[in-house]
Amino acid sequence: MVAREGLRTADGQRTRAAVVQAAFDWWMLAGVDTPAAAEPRSWLAAPAEPPLPEPVSTAAPRPAPAARPLARAPGGAEDLSRFATLDALHAHVRGLFPGAPLFDGAAASGILVMGEAPSAADLETGRPFTGPAGRLLDRMLAAIGLDRGSCGITLLVPRRGVPGPPRPEEIEEDLPLTKAHLRLLAPRAILLLGATAAQTLAGETAPISALRGRRLRVSCGERTVPALATFNPAYLLRRPEDKALAWADLLAFRTLLEETAPA
Repeated sequence: MVAREGLRTADGQRTRAAVVQAAFDWWMLAGVDTPAAAEPRSWLAAPAEPPLPEPVSTAAPRPAPAARPLARAPGGAEDLSRFATLDALHAHVRGLFPGAPLFDGAAASGILVMGEAPSAADLETGRPFTGPAGRLLDRMLAAIGLDRGSCGITLLVPRRGVPGPPRPEEIEEDLPLTKAHLRLLAPRAILLLGATAAQTLAGETAPISALRGRRLRVSCGERTVPALATFNPAYLLRRPEDKALAWADLLAFRTLLEETAPA
């Protein structure tokens, strides 16, 4: 009796499987090869009433509080030359722009990594190069024996309050801050990430595809230091096929570090 029940159960399962397979075969022959929705629906049922639109508020939007500008000299440029230490500079800027991702890493290392503008993750953490692009940068640096404890990391436009490429006027506004960073950090070599940082600091106009891997010069106060440009990690996340070029740039930067190492 148990054996017969088992046979009937097995036969029933095979029958149901055959019916389901036949339905799938019919749909395939009819050209249905992609599900239209996660849940089935009746195409013969009356359509549901569309939801009422949300009421539109007639009140004027509350304007966002404007950030206070940094102290400016009479000529219009920001007067940051009075700051003799990095801590004093950062304390002043963060008093006006709390949470700005100004700097991360080792200030006295002599090695500086310069990016372009904050990402959404940077604005949340208050540190440059966090989130996916930051994790990729950490791996890139580790590949040539560096980490955030052996180099400094900053941005060309750290006070930009929204993620995305900086506008020319934003670059101009933050340039005195960047120059103060370069003067106080006094790096011996700089890795420039992306076209905006490379073009602005090295005075170049060529695209990053032409600048990458080249020896450039960046003014740091009263002296110039060697620099090398490569792709921004955020770009490499979108175009991983260019990582091989970035790897060649990193090897060239490692050679630059060996040549500029203190005796």
